[in-house]
Amino acid sequence: MKSRELNQMLLSAIPEIKSKFDDETNWQEGLDTGSFIVFEDVFLPYLESKVELDDKAMIEKIYSFIEKLCYIDDEYVKNVIYVAVLENFSNFENPNPYIKYLKPKSLKIYNDNYSKK
Repeated sequence: MKSRELNQMLLSAIPEIKSKFDDETNWQEGLDTGSFIVFEDVFLPYLESKVELDDKAMIEKIYSFIEKLCYIDDEYVKNVIYVAVLENFSNFENPNPYIKYLKPKSLKIYNDNYSKK
């Protein structure tokens, strides 16, 4: 999968981030902007804001999307979700509010790779 396809999947799953996506990518390559940039600079801050606001419906939507990505058998997708999202949770001062919403596959990946032991 290429950046364009993954970015389109993101916008299709979470259309609420379209304006932030446009702001971040209009001076870059638009839909072809690297997904690492998009997920770290657009998706992750959006996820953080929804967790902070305790927006249950959007949190469910976001974490279902993360879980769906974890099941895609594609190295680029795996690397983006692992590095741009899950790995960042372990860098948060308090990752627990973010980890508690992970679903089975994404939680296993997080625990296997990023949880502080």
